[in-house]
Amino acid sequence: MTAKKTKFRLSKSHESSDRAMSMPAEKRGTYIARLVVTLEECLATLGVTTETHDDLLAQLERMACLIHESMSVSSRNYHSVQHVFDVAEGLEADDPIATIAALFHDCVYYHVDGGLSELQYDKLKGAVAFGDGTVTTHPGANGNAHIPIVGAHNDKLLSMVEKIFGYAPGQQVNHQNGLNEFLSTVIAVRELEPILSTKHLIQIAVCIEATIPFRSKDKETGKTCMEKLYVKLENVNNEFEVGFSEKDMVESVQRAADLGCSDVLNFGTKDVFWFLDNTWSLLPESNEGLRRHYLYTVQQFQFAVFKMYGFFSFLQPELIFPYFHNVPASEILQARVSNAAHNLGVGRKYVGAKLLSLSVLSAIAELTGGDAPISLFMGDLPSRHSSIS
Repeated sequence: MTAKKTKFRLSKSHESSDRAMSMPAEKRGTYIARLVVTLEECLATLGVTTETHDDLLAQLERMACLIHESMSVSSRNYHSVQHVFDVAEGLEADDPIATIAALFHDCVYYHVDGGLSELQYDKLKGAVAFGDGTVTTHPGANGNAHIPIVGAHNDKLLSMVEKIFGYAPGQQVNHQNGLNEFLSTVIAVRELEPILSTKHLIQIAVCIEATIPFRSKDKETGKTCMEKLYVKLENVNNEFEVGFSEKDMVESVQRAADLGCSDVLNFGTKDVFWFLDNTWSLLPESNEGLRRHYLYTVQQFQFAVFKMYGFFSFLQPELIFPYFHNVPASEILQARVSNAAHNLGVGRKYVGAKLLSLSVLSAIAELTGGDAPISLFMGDLPSRHSSIS
């Protein structure tokens, strides 16, 4: 893989499509416009242009709006639209497949969003068993449900994606074993199927599978998650006669490792303050009560911080960054693991201090009438109604 860094990103020098460039100057930098242009540039590199596909601009806009809608719901605090651009920026290699995968990789966050949007529901028909009541299409109802993969079907592309993820028909999956990444992949490949080859679609699926985080080595085989991914890709290639060479498959998994690392890059930063800021912004996503910015209680906040402390204590630095065949390079991987160990240590101390103070505050609340909004003890939280002095 090449390590050249040329980003697929809206810039002053970029000559975009007539439609993008006809936008008012103040609109060209909107998230939807950036998504359109990034997709357009990546697809052009893969040989897909308005000359090869007459309705490409309409398809680009549809995909950009889908990504934007999926990642702009109120439950998203860290995994917002900006996150996909951050992940694309963190890639070591200039690669259109990895960049496209980055744009789609967090479209679905079922346990955070509390379900699927109507648009996602429509795109995912036939991929999971919607009919048994386990899937909801609105937030807040059933976000932690196990969802069964659909049983027998004749969708060849879906079968390949299932096998890339190692799923069997009817298997129960949740966010801990790749539900979000799988559903995001299905949306991506279905949206891109009319314009990309099967090889490219499978490479995108491989990339998004690699963003399932924090996986240990297989207890029976000792293989890493990336080594297992290579085996799954090899099996798909043989069973469905995709046409990958061994070199193609190695590079596909290397590309996936690059994306997987970029998705968790903040753990390996030398800037511990940036790491803490990013991690802190995850609290509202994993704790629904904290999304009510001005109403959460002492115990809700205490419980959220307690879970974060447990996460920092449980996570092993060597499991954070996926790697395959010297991607990332061993010295880079070692530096990231070392930085992550330091960041987690600082994080435990910082969050531990927060937890101690909140435990004291929670005890005071219990002794003075029970749990109550945190503003009762710490003053009103900032709000849009606050006066500006």
